[in-house]
Amino acid sequence: MKNKKNRYRAVVTAGVLCAAVFGAGPILKLLAAEETSEMEQEIMDGIVRVSDLVLPPLEEYEVPSMGVIVSPPESLIERMEQKKVAMFLNEAVLDDDSGIQYSYLSWNILTEEQWNAEIDLMEDDYSDWERSLDHIGIVGVYQAELTEQLDELTGCDEHQELGESADGKCKYYLSINTEADEELTAEVHQVCTTITEMEESGLFSDADAAAPKFEGASLGEFTMQDINGQTWTQEMFQDYELTMVNIFTTWCSPCVAEIPELEELRRSMADQGVNVVGVVMDILDENGEINQESLEKAKLLAERTGVQYPFLIPDAAYMNGRLTGIEAFPETFFVDKNGNIVGETYSGSGSLEEWKAVVEKELANLKEGA
Repeated sequence: MKNKKNRYRAVVTAGVLCAAVFGAGPILKLLAAEETSEMEQEIMDGIVRVSDLVLPPLEEYEVPSMGVIVSPPESLIERMEQKKVAMFLNEAVLDDDSGIQYSYLSWNILTEEQWNAEIDLMEDDYSDWERSLDHIGIVGVYQAELTEQLDELTGCDEHQELGESADGKCKYYLSINTEADEELTAEVHQVCTTITEMEESGLFSDADAAAPKFEGASLGEFTMQDINGQTWTQEMFQDYELTMVNIFTTWCSPCVAEIPELEELRRSMADQGVNVVGVVMDILDENGEINQESLEKAKLLAERTGVQYPFLIPDAAYMNGRLTGIEAFPETFFVDKNGNIVGETYSGSGSLEEWKAVVEKELANLKEGA
């Protein structure tokens, strides 16, 4: 079974990690452990590499919070593959978390120094940093009252209206920086944008209702390797009342940001029989082969966060089919000691406190059903 090809569905969590990761606050809401290594402390302090924030070059990007499907031309994709152009998502939510202020995908020219830079987002605002980049062009959606501020918000000076949201509250624009290279701006002009229905997304939104239902199904027998080459089977579940299986990718910023939270969850709830397992979906390429770059990135991520739970690589059967058909990352489900899927499936990321509440609910339901 192959990974879904050339498709990216951005998952941002309003009020949890949306504002923090893509908007007006620090990128990481991380809990500092009592003892941390220097590398772990960098993560705790909100230090991230610019290269980790760059979106992968794909033929299609579906961003439900924006309500768009964006398809760049082949020439622009090639420049992204060659790291001549970098693509980012920037998003800010309303103060009451009822929706977005604005959200946009931007194409930018980065110097080698900028590409390899680290950002301390506990001190610097992600939106301010992203707007400081040398933008080529942007596809974005904005609250209608913000349209007079597009030059300031986008760093561009030419704006073409593409449409509006179904309720008329938000407007869509293609914005161009006319001072950028003409060949590059011409390629951004060729970006195909399809306006769809703007959706909520995240752990505690109505999007959960659309998640596939697997409750009661058995994962069956499987054999998987982790990123360090250790072998794991369905027996991993036997010693725990409840295991959280967190499916993520190394390029998904909300996924990466919540990993230290999940490690703290594992430590704090171990005495209640709770465990956590990660599955890294982007280590296998479309041909089912190991992507060495993604594997090394996952190893570095595990090292930097000090995580003690395993990062598994999907097996050829994709955990007997459970790992197929996933359109949003991260996705999380729960397994009992008998290897049966229990409770709900959750799309999106959450804070430590919110995940604790979810786990406690799932534990209580498990005991009631025993």
